[in-house]
Amino acid sequence: MGVNVKMLAIAMAVAVAGVACSNASSGGGSGGQTQGVSGNEIQVGGMAAVTGPLGDQYAPIFDGAQAYFDMVNEQGGVFGRKIKLVAKLDDATDATRNASQARALVEQHHVFAVIPVASPVFPGGKYLGDRNIPTFGWHINPEWSPGPSMFGQDGSYIDFTGVNTFDGYLGKHIGTKKVAIFAYTVSQSRDCATGAEKSWKQYGFDVAFNDSSLAFGTTSMDADVQRVKDAGVDTVVTCMDVTGNTLLSKTLRRAGLGNVKQFWPTGYDAKELAQFPDLYENVYFRSGFVPFEEANLSPGLAQFLSEMKRRKPNTQISEVVLAGWIDADLFVKGLQAAGRDLTRQKLINAINAITDYTANGIEGPVNWKVQHTQANPTDCDAYLQVQHGKFTPIFKQPFVCYPHASPTIPNV
Repeated sequence: MGVNVKMLAIAMAVAVAGVACSNASSGGGSGGQTQGVSGNEIQVGGMAAVTGPLGDQYAPIFDGAQAYFDMVNEQGGVFGRKIKLVAKLDDATDATRNASQARALVEQHHVFAVIPVASPVFPGGKYLGDRNIPTFGWHINPEWSPGPSMFGQDGSYIDFTGVNTFDGYLGKHIGTKKVAIFAYTVSQSRDCATGAEKSWKQYGFDVAFNDSSLAFGTTSMDADVQRVKDAGVDTVVTCMDVTGNTLLSKTLRRAGLGNVKQFWPTGYDAKELAQFPDLYENVYFRSGFVPFEEANLSPGLAQFLSEMKRRKPNTQISEVVLAGWIDADLFVKGLQAAGRDLTRQKLINAINAITDYTANGIEGPVNWKVQHTQANPTDCDAYLQVQHGKFTPIFKQPFVCYPHASPTIPNV
């Protein structure tokens, strides 16, 4: 798939952590095809960046997965087996620790599958992929792409620098003429900007400049905004976190450029909107899920919200919480298809035979036959704009679906 709306969090957390990915390929074996499975239980474990610069963003993935497992267990489990989340490990947003925690889940906690995973660093994915351990999580890292046992919440293939149809579609519908792109010097942020520049140019828009020289944590964008003004830019696209985005928005408004349109890849979050309502106003967002504001259009999303309210009432609803729920749903669907005589390989094969997974209408169809090596032939996206302090769905609801990397802006 193209650059995901969640993906830029990788770059920001890596920059703060200041760590380099380590080689996670060493360690013990997988422990067997039925490790963690008994007559009445399936033991799983996960890991997330519970502590570190963005811990509050990643840690809640456990709540989404746990709520789904609790619901299934209440109904009798899968073929009489209850699903037990026996380990919730913290990688502390550290690459070396991430690798060691991946090994610990398999070799010390003896889990059948690793679920859920959410971290801006994921070298442990190599260890899990090399050993064909069924792994499910928030797929914002390149380690999700290669292995047939790696399952992200809406696919596993990631193309950071390729053309994305969504840029052209949005630009056409909001009247964009000239674009400026802002990104950090961190590699993932730069890659996002590269993909954005290719996309806008592919669809005939004038890219005034692509500035990937910003330091993470910058406190001034006055010079950058002056470039926007001098170039006559009408739309700015960012590959930054919420802090950088809101700084840009504040600076644009102070410079009298409040009419310049903004498109942020991150920030579709009610908590962040409540904190910066004025700076969010009129900003555009994209989501690969049915928007929370339109839950009535998705049976799966309506069920998610209802079950979370019942089972985890104190959890702030966000996309990462929903990802945990979807991970658990895909895992259970795979278990049901694999049958009573369960093995890791049967689970992997069962999921990779699914060609139209939607999490009961939460997202566009995911074709798992191709998703480890190439993008889905069709992408489905929801578009939103903040209007009067609220995320407001725009265009066709709940999704706009179009060919991935379409050669021209599609009419849908």
